[in-house]
Amino acid sequence: MHITAQALQVVITTARCGSFAAAAEELHKVPTALSYTVHKLESSLGVRLFERDGKQLRLTEAGRFFIKKGELILAELDQLSFSTQRISAGVETRLSLSLNNIISMKPIYELLRDSERHFPQTEIHISIDVHDGVWDALLDKRADIAIGAPNLKAGNEIRCEDIGTAEWVFAISPDHPLAAYQRPLRAEDLRPWPAVCIRDTSVRLEPKVAWLLRGQKALVAPDYHSKIAMHLAGLGIGFLPYHICQPWLDDGRLVCMTIEEAKQPTPLYLAWSSEHSRPCFSWWMEQLRKPAIQQQFLQPLA
Repeated sequence: MHITAQALQVVITTARCGSFAAAAEELHKVPTALSYTVHKLESSLGVRLFERDGKQLRLTEAGRFFIKKGELILAELDQLSFSTQRISAGVETRLSLSLNNIISMKPIYELLRDSERHFPQTEIHISIDVHDGVWDALLDKRADIAIGAPNLKAGNEIRCEDIGTAEWVFAISPDHPLAAYQRPLRAEDLRPWPAVCIRDTSVRLEPKVAWLLRGQKALVAPDYHSKIAMHLAGLGIGFLPYHICQPWLDDGRLVCMTIEEAKQPTPLYLAWSSEHSRPCFSWWMEQLRKPAIQQQFLQPLA
């Protein structure tokens, strides 16, 4: 005998009600039909799901296991039916986001919670990209939406909107020898010290380095958490987004230095492929366009 959804429902309801009579009333069936279904299922499985005590029923150990797993299976079947109907109506099964590594994840967490409630059948895939790697992910169809794409590289198939500007500061450890300078730092002052960089994640586009002087040694970090740790330890120098390093500047663990060739502010964009118009995508775009959400992106990293 195959274990059907109907049989699962009969066993679960009977176990909850404690008798075939009470379960039959809830399921709008006759008690003999429920008794027959359970007996046939027990015979097929070769186990007893219930101990009979007159008209009262008690689950066996095997019955408790069957109920526990059966409830999960019924919930999965309900979700399968719902998701199939939603996908048939045009809701996507996957949405991919590319975030610039200088963007805070904090506002994304709440959006993920809401997205799961509205679109439980849609998988959300998030990648953290660096420099032009954000544009690269969008252009290469690895991302549906890019958040914090730097500067402007929109083409005919790409649309974008300004969401803010990243300000840069040259921040180093107060114990670093360069911190003793009382004048704007020149290229010849900086070149002897390693520049802490994060590798561009571009695949198709030409990878870029955010800041590295000709002849200067690069110290390549995997992310901003590591880059800041290297700055704090005095292992290297370089620019940091002000919104990321502000806590360390405020408590004096980093100091801001003036250099002759400062790094210009970087405009950041919300970018997407113009061909998308599905429900989950549209919901995310609506949320990401809210000024209150965009303001949260330029805060210390989560």
